[in-house]
Amino acid sequence: MYKVFLVDDDELILDQIVNTIPWMENGFEVIGCESDAVVALKKVFEIKPHVVFIDLKMPKLDGHSFIHSVREQGMDTEFIMLSAFGTFEDARTFFQQDGFDYLLKPLQMQEAQMVLEKMAEKLIRKYPMLTEYEEEIVNPAFAELTDYLQNSFAEKFTLEELSKRFGISAGYICNLFAKHYSTTLTRYVTRIRMEYAVSEMKKKELSLKNIATACGYRDYFYFNKVFRGYYGEAPSQYMKNMDAVS
Repeated sequence: MYKVFLVDDDELILDQIVNTIPWMENGFEVIGCESDAVVALKKVFEIKPHVVFIDLKMPKLDGHSFIHSVREQGMDTEFIMLSAFGTFEDARTFFQQDGFDYLLKPLQMQEAQMVLEKMAEKLIRKYPMLTEYEEEIVNPAFAELTDYLQNSFAEKFTLEELSKRFGISAGYICNLFAKHYSTTLTRYVTRIRMEYAVSEMKKKELSLKNIATACGYRDYFYFNKVFRGYYGEAPSQYMKNMDAVS
């Protein structure tokens, strides 16, 4: 599991982020949060999280100064900026400090999910297979779980529901995905959905909106964003390119 630390001077925002984002499904664990940026900086130096979600505008120490202090210590921590009113200059400064991405407040769950998936993908490349268990043989219950996902990827489910259904602890499920597939539960399901979407496009029997629904996306615009993030272009453009080479 990748370690996350949250910094925001609004404690209500911190509570929202901690309690509403599906951290474990995406391979993350929140190991701390702090509303005082100065105190948070000391804790980050001690804990050395993989990712810090950082508010941009805070008293005592703003987000840019916070990141600068961490970089001065030679820490390779990833940063995701939180901002309610960021400017172009703020964004440019953030990315010049090797910031990864930013989220606007109030947080939109779909946007947060997309950023987490991209973050997990990067961390898997940086720190492959961060698992707590050593197991060469695939757990039979885990094999049943992955078979279920292969056939039921359009359904809605949570990590807790899968844990109860297949009798595997939530943390163990996450570790098994990291070990055997070098990915997270959420990213694994996204891959299945995207591959299915492309297979349906090749058949040319369903509209893109119907393909999105068949993949488990009720919101076509969200499907469009996920597809673009996965393949680098919108579904409509992907189909045009597919037709051009066929």
